[in-house]
Amino acid sequence: MLLVVLGHVLIVLNPYYANLYYTAPQAFIYTFHMPAFFIIHGIIFDVDKWRRRSVEQFVVHRLQTLIVPYCFFEVMGMVWRKVFYNQSLGKGLCNLITIRCNVGADWFLPAMFLGSLLFLIYIKRPNRVYGILSTVVCFLLPMVMGDNQLLTVIGRGLLAYAFIMCGYLFKNLFLSEKIKSAVWMIVSLAVTAVVAIVGLKYGGNDFYTCTIQNPIALWVGGMSGTALIIGLSRILPCKVITNVIGNHTLSIMGTHQLAIYAMTALLPALTGGTIIQGLLLLMAILVFEIPMVWLIDSRICFLTGRQGRRGK
Repeated sequence: MLLVVLGHVLIVLNPYYANLYYTAPQAFIYTFHMPAFFIIHGIIFDVDKWRRRSVEQFVVHRLQTLIVPYCFFEVMGMVWRKVFYNQSLGKGLCNLITIRCNVGADWFLPAMFLGSLLFLIYIKRPNRVYGILSTVVCFLLPMVMGDNQLLTVIGRGLLAYAFIMCGYLFKNLFLSEKIKSAVWMIVSLAVTAVVAIVGLKYGGNDFYTCTIQNPIALWVGGMSGTALIIGLSRILPCKVITNVIGNHTLSIMGTHQLAIYAMTALLPALTGGTIIQGLLLLMAILVFEIPMVWLIDSRICFLTGRQGRRGK
């Protein structure tokens, strides 16, 4: 989530990817930061629980935890864009329905919804050969899908499923002790960097637009980058990060861009700005997020699919 926020700040500073000093970390982050969410989901998915429960229960659960938050954050984005960009509410509603999104990061939630439904099909009737073949197909299929918003949304869901399956199939590797060894993390860092360089040199993959030019690089970068952050998380004292950020990831995802939209509307010079201006933007996001996340997760948490402390 930290990398997501940093990536969006870097987009403000380097919107046309013209500054190599910004483009290099952007390329590195975008090599794996979204695949990591899906891979980790596949690692921690409670397969036994949902294999026993009905499809209807799973769908209702996913609607509550993914689609309800999507609609909530999108409505916030509609109002926000009306205030700061004078975007019509009709345009905002269209963005919500077509998943063009008033808040850029919200595309992740419908993608996870579709990907997890496809994963449910597998766990209800598990077959390793089918699992591997379907994963490969879902990496390749977006390459031949047309340039259409509906197909883009479907393609994101296919990629989400493919990475969820990767997390599930390689769960033992990601949870093994060697993942946190110095050698393993150095190799993971080097491989991720190479994939990022390849993307810079020859054009690459983009999860948001479902543009896949090199599915192998997409898979390798996603896996190596995820291995890196899992390894780091197992050797660093991350309780503060986990408690402060990890437990509020969804709310941060759905609201941090509101601060970016407001700041860039009020201070247009931030677009294409300096590192100092980038730090100013990060500080503004922090100041905005503290009360916003507290309000959402403690007072209206049902809108993000959470029951609250008492419900838990």
